[in-house]
Parts: sequence; structure tokens; C-alpha cells
Amino acid sequence: MRLSTSLQELPSFSTSDPLERESDPTRPLRPLQRDGPASSFSKERSSPRTPTKRKRFIRATVCILSLASFFILFYFFSGYFGNLFSRGSSEYSVILDCGSTGTRVYVYEWSVVKSDKGKPNFPIAIRSLPKTPLKPTNLKSGRAYQRMETEPGFDKLVRNESGLRSAINPLLSWAEKQIPQHAHRNTPVFLYATGGVRKLPGPDSDWILNKSWGILKNSSFSCTRDHVKIITGMEEAYFGWIALNHHKGMLANPNPNSISTFGSLDLGGSSLQVTFETEKPIQDDTRVTLRIGSVTHQLTAYSLSGYGLNDAFDKSVAHLYKTLGSVNQADGKVQIKHPCLHTGYKEDYSCSYCNPVKGQGGIAVELIGSPNWDECGALAKISINRSNWDNSASSGVDCNSQPCALSDNLPRPNGHFYAISGFYVVFKFFNLTPDATLTEVLEKGRDFCAKPWDVAKASVAPQPFIEQYCFRAPYITSLLREGLQIEDSHVVIGSGSVTWTLGVAILEAGQALSSRFDVQGYNRLLQSPHWVWVLFVLSVVLVVCAALCVGNWLPRSFRKPLYYLPLFRQNSASGSVRSTVTNPFKLHLWSPISSGEKLPLSPTIAGSGPHPFGTAHNLSGTVPLTELSNLSGVSHSYSAGSLGQMQYAINGNWKPSRGQTTLQSRRSQSREDLSTSLADVHLAKV
Repeated sequence: MRLSTSLQELPSFSTSDPLERESDPTRPLRPLQRDGPASSFSKERSSPRTPTKRKRFIRATVCILSLASFFILFYFFSGYFGNLFSRGSSEYSVILDCGSTGTRVYVYEWSVVKSDKGKPNFPIAIRSLPKTPLKPTNLKSGRAYQRMETEPGFDKLVRNESGLRSAINPLLSWAEKQIPQHAHRNTPVFLYATGGVRKLPGPDSDWILNKSWGILKNSSFSCTRDHVKIITGMEEAYFGWIALNHHKGMLANPNPNSISTFGSLDLGGSSLQVTFETEKPIQDDTRVTLRIGSVTHQLTAYSLSGYGLNDAFDKSVAHLYKTLGSVNQADGKVQIKHPCLHTGYKEDYSCSYCNPVKGQGGIAVELIGSPNWDECGALAKISINRSNWDNSASSGVDCNSQPCALSDNLPRPNGHFYAISGFYVVFKFFNLTPDATLTEVLEKGRDFCAKPWDVAKASVAPQPFIEQYCFRAPYITSLLREGLQIEDSHVVIGSGSVTWTLGVAILEAGQALSSRFDVQGYNRLLQSPHWVWVLFVLSVVLVVCAALCVGNWLPRSFRKPLYYLPLFRQNSASGSVRSTVTNPFKLHLWSPISSGEKLPLSPTIAGSGPHPFGTAHNLSGTVPLTELSNLSGVSHSYSAGSLGQMQYAINGNWKPSRGQTTLQSRRSQSREDLSTSLADVHLAKV
């Protein structure tokens, strides 16, 4: 039976395999479709399968998850390498401590350090600038500190804008000299006010903060409004605790079996801050939980207002004012003879505690030196005893039986302590080393008090409050022994470089670092760089998956067109012929070892040239694949490029068979008849 079907009729044929139809007769036929009316006979292709909703949903989910995972990994790598590259580079912080006696500026330089394997260490290296303490001759106060100070305190500058500028601008100018100019814009400046401003009425303290903010925001440093504030006594306490334990290296080497940190006694001009760690958290208002790295510290922190060096002396004057004061007939001022002042001393003084109404300013008195060492010691104990100054406290508290500086609801200090700030100032004034005992402080104080005022003043470098050190020597001794009841062996005097401002700088540096990279969360990863490469490979895989998903969604106009040549299969058993379209991504080579079916690759004659109707795609058509057919005895040459083009030629020296003569005689017929001729050729071979 002669096959006379033309190429125009091919779409009506089924694309299924005959064997498949026999095994599953109920399977529907899928007709071939054209791209359009202008398509040629060699460009017929099957209809692309439309993905089901489930497949689309899975593809979209995979794509979204891949992209999300990639961006997460990208964020991680940016933080990791940003942190890696930032190691060793210095950053700076400027902190202004606005206390009751004056305003001090501290400049800190910090950088990120890599932790050693097996050795936990603090991830931030920080130091105070300048690198060496300033010489006493360079400062009016004569104090060898890594800082600059202006006087008086902010609480004395209420409604005095010019005085406020005079107190702040020199500090900013000094800080600018310590920091490279290119780093000024990125260096934050903080202004934290403490005890002196803390006691002011709300409108007055707000005025000071707002005016200070106006000055700082116009400086060369970076400053926001929340950088200018009043800190509480508890904040000041744990800032000092952080500074102390970082200075001693206790934050990097925690011992989970016991308390391995030191307590902090930070003595200022207006208040005393007490902070220490407890084994179990105390459920009261003094509890502070501090997490540094993987270690949690349960702290107890409280501030004792009125127990700073300046307020303590003021309380001693107030006690004398109430009991021993006499009115000077000449000028009407109250004259007070003070047992802790030198012979020959006579100066005016404003007593804040003499005024029964707090916040209304001090009462002007005249202090006259009348040295008496025993009375001076007793007066210091009166200033310490809380029952003398707090109406809510029990009267007549015995300092020998309980800590008389603490209220009943405050926990007693526990552990070993470092006494810093004001304690160091007193030791430094008397040229004592931190190893000196409190008894030595009392001896130095007695000798100093015995000197006339002119001699005592000339014996030390110029600095404020020289006259008060005769009182300060017995005061700090009684404060530790009776007021807090801490044994002498449990107290060590710290260095002058340890102040609560260091704690602020450490926390701010940690916050700045955490905003760019989570040090604590990735600490272990930083110590194991091979994980970085594992995550890098994973991110590449995710990007490839996302690209493939996105590529499948591209419109057809962006894809390369694929052309298909309808091929024929002949079932040797039935003789029926059905059209089929092969997968364009699979290259089938004809082989005689088969089930009797022949893949109808484009027939060409060995050595012939390409047919003029071939397409532009040629997959190595110069490599012939020659096989001998055992059925027809005709030599066939198959080109690997026949899937992309139709190559057809006739060698004139070749003698065709009877069935093939028809093809030779119909070279001028239409494209539809050529289809029939090709089918005849295949039937003749069989």
C-alpha cells in the first residue's frame, strides 16, 4: 500500500509511539501544531506542555527560598568580611563626664581583635588617648590624668550659656587634637551628666542638656540627641564595674564555678557607686543582668547619693552650721570653725546642705581653720552615718554593728573590691601607692593637717580642694570600714585610668560592632574558617537554582527557537506508519541492533553536498556515520547534523533501485509530494 500523505496532513497524526499505543489504547492523541501559517515544513514542533499549578507552585517556592537563602548568606559574608577587614583599624569615641566638680573629656581608641583558638578573649581592644598621661605642668589642676578638665560643674552654670560654651569648647578642641582629622566625622561624642546635674530641678537640667546638645551638634564630631543625657546612679555604677573588670582582664576569663570578677567602689564628687557580682540574682531594684559574650553576670548595683567627696565635706559644714555656727557682726555671715581645716585658713563657702529646702541653692558661710585631728575624725563619721541625714532612717545607728551608710533594703557588699576614682585621687594626693594601707592614709592626713595653710598649699601642685584633703583622709577610711564594713584586705586602690567612662566606651564600641557583625553569634565560626567555604559553596548552589527557576519563566521571545523535523517510524509488524517528534536535546544515532525499527534520519548520499533547503544550524555535518543495511544492501550515510537540518543530495553515479527511481523523477514536484517520496524510500528499504 502506497503512502501518499503530504506534509500538510502531518498534524493529524498522533505523536505517540506505536508500542505505547498498543500497551495503553486509551491514551489520547496529541496533534502536532504549527508556529503559524508562515512556518515551513521543516519547522513543525510539538506543543510545549503547560506546567500544572502544583509544578508552578513548587518552582516558585524553590526560587523564592533560594533567593532568600542567598541574600541571608550574602548578609553574613558582608558582615564576616567587613569584620575581617576592619580588624586592626582604629575607631574613636569621645566622652564628656559632667560631674559636680567639673567637666572632663576622655578620648578612647578601639579596634577589633581576633580571639585565639582555645583562649576566649574580649573582642575589643581599647585604650585611652593620649598614650601617656599628661604632665601636671600642662594642666591647671596639676593632676596626671589622660584627660582634660574644666571647672566649675554644670550645676553651677544654669542659665549661663557663655559659661557653658567656655566649659565645653576647650574640651572639644583638645579631643580634636587626639584624633586624626579624617576620623572626626565618624567619631561619636557623648555627654553624660552625673550627680551634680542629677540634683537640679527638671527645668534647669533640661536647659543645660538642650544647650549642650546645640554646642555638640555643631562640632566636628558625630552627635545625636540621645548622646546627651543624665545617667542614673545605677548606670554610673555598672559602667564603672565594666571598666574595672575589663581593665583587670576578668571579662574574658570567666570561671563558671565561682565569682571571678571584682566589685567596684566608684567614689565621685557627689555620690558613691557600689557594684558587685552575686552567685544568685537578688530580686530587688538593685539587680542588673549584664551579658558579655556567652557569659551572664548577675550584678547588684546601687548609688549612695551624698557620699561623694564634695558632698561629704558639705555635710560636715552643715552639721557644724547647725551646732556651732556664730554670726559675724561685721558682714552678717555665719562663721564656722572647722576642725579639718588648716591654721590660717579663712574663706567664704556656699553650703548646700545648710539649706533645709533642697534645690534652692546654698547658704553663704565663712569657714575658719581650727585643726583638731580627733574631732576631724569624729566629724567624718557623722557625715557617713545615714541616720544623721535621712529622716526615714532609724536614729542613732551604730556604725560598729552594721554598715551605717546603707539603708536596710540595700544588700551588703560582698567579695573583693577595687576602689577607684575618688579613692585613687586621695591616695595620689598623698603620694601613696595602691599597696598602701588605710592606716597609712590616716598618718599622711594627720601630718598634712598639722601644717599651716600657707605651707600646706605650697607643698602640693596647684589643684582645687586642697583644703579638703585633711577631711578626706579620715572620711574614705571611715567610709570603707564603718560605712560599708569592708575589710581592709578586701579592698585594693585602683588606678586613675579606670573610670566609668571607659565602661561607656566599651559598651558603645560593642554596640557599633554588633550593628555591623554579630560577634557573639559568629564567634565560633570566626575561629573555624573552613565553614566559610562550605557556606560559600552552598550560596553558589542556591544562586544556580534560583537562576534555573528564573530561566524557566522567561518569555518565549527571549528563548532560542527550536526547529523540529517530523520523522517517521514504521512498525514492521503492522506496516502502519505514524509520525513522531523526537526530543531536540537527545541525539539518536541509527544502529542495526534494534527491535526492527529504524530511526528515519535524513538520507544523504556519501560524499554529497548539503541541500539548499537546509537550515542554518549544522551539528558537525562533516562527520558521516555510515552503516550497512542487511535488508536492502544499500549503503546509507547519516550525518550528525541531520537533526538540525535536512541534507539531501543525489550522486549521479549511483544507480537507484526501482522504488527509489520515483524520488529521482520527482525532483521538481511540490513540497507536499516530496513528503510522499520520502516515505516511499523508507518503504522500499524495508
